[in-house]
Amino acid sequence: MAEEEPKTRPRPRIESLSDLIFGLALSIGAIALVSSPPTTPGALYKDITIFAFNFLILISIWLRYTRIMSVLPLETRLTVFLNLVLLFTVSMEPFLFNILRSGNSGHPADPALIEVASSLYGFDLGAMMLVMAIFTLALANEEKQLVPKDMIRQMRWEATTWIISAAIFLVSAFPAFGRVSLDGLSVTGLSLRQVLWLVAIIVVWLRRGAARIGGQSAQA
Repeated sequence: MAEEEPKTRPRPRIESLSDLIFGLALSIGAIALVSSPPTTPGALYKDITIFAFNFLILISIWLRYTRIMSVLPLETRLTVFLNLVLLFTVSMEPFLFNILRSGNSGHPADPALIEVASSLYGFDLGAMMLVMAIFTLALANEEKQLVPKDMIRQMRWEATTWIISAAIFLVSAFPAFGRVSLDGLSVTGLSLRQVLWLVAIIVVWLRRGAARIGGQSAQA
């Protein structure tokens, strides 16, 4: 018992810290909406849409992260380092989100600042999903036997999905994508970068839906 205690002690601390940071990231986004409410119906709908997108990303990563951490042992410095990178990116997300939302307020920030924040937001989310891909690949390691053999292929497909989404977010961080707007989406005011963000999150949720349907079919 004395030998096992040091191995199990760090795990709850990191998980508790992770839950706290994810919770704060979600709460700060909601507090930003309350502290500076929109002044027009159009701005209200836009704020709700932006927050829903922000919430969807964070909750998707948090749900999968908690499942991964329930299986993945914190036995290497790389795993601990990646945990810290993930928590840092999650901590930065509400800060960048608040700057982006300021463009929808009555006193918008400098357009140049919003453009830089938009680019960093894409990079930040891309880094989150890249870390999730690495964690998922670690679960798919046959030698470690962290998951049943019949789930290894599923883990690899899931890791591929995270990599694709991460690549889309990282590519969207290039300045050119923030300056290009699509004529067909002029009503919503979406830039090509924001469209890429939507595509990236749709990829993740389509994969989740396919995995759920596949699991139900296997049980049947």
